[in-house]
Amino acid sequence: MRYIAMQRTQKNQQGVAAIEFALVSTVLLTICFAIVSFGMLMWTQQKVSHIAGDSARVALQQSILGNVAFKSAACAHATAMVSADMVLRELPANQVTCLIPPEPTPCTWDTSQQCLQLTMTVKVSGLPLVNLVQSLGNVFSDNPNTWIPTELSATSVVKITNVVKT
Repeated sequence: MRYIAMQRTQKNQQGVAAIEFALVSTVLLTICFAIVSFGMLMWTQQKVSHIAGDSARVALQQSILGNVAFKSAACAHATAMVSADMVLRELPANQVTCLIPPEPTPCTWDTSQQCLQLTMTVKVSGLPLVNLVQSLGNVFSDNPNTWIPTELSATSVVKITNVVKT
């Protein structure tokens, strides 16, 4: 009698593990993709910061060499670095900008010195896996734009030395 009851219980439980696995694995995979997506955003922010800093250093080097077009050289360097990057090169050109104000700004640490401020901005809408996080934002929030930034930016400031080569 007891054996028959156990067989009925086991028969009623067939397929439950598969259903539980399907439910749990869906949630787990969604969480894993969200973690990877946010990691991609953090990595891209680091890339943008690196490009801004490196391009500002190029502007500094060019100004020391006496190149009057040091600003355009810095943005050209930034564009070259973006096109060499495996993720950023896939973005359309209008989603990546390099901005340098037309006039040098006073340095914050010494207003008698002139500084160059270079700002790199990347719109995130074309980055891989970003749509997944935006979809999660639509599911869990009334305002999905708070889940993910619309753009990443980094600003680098260098003191420009006006050294004229003789």
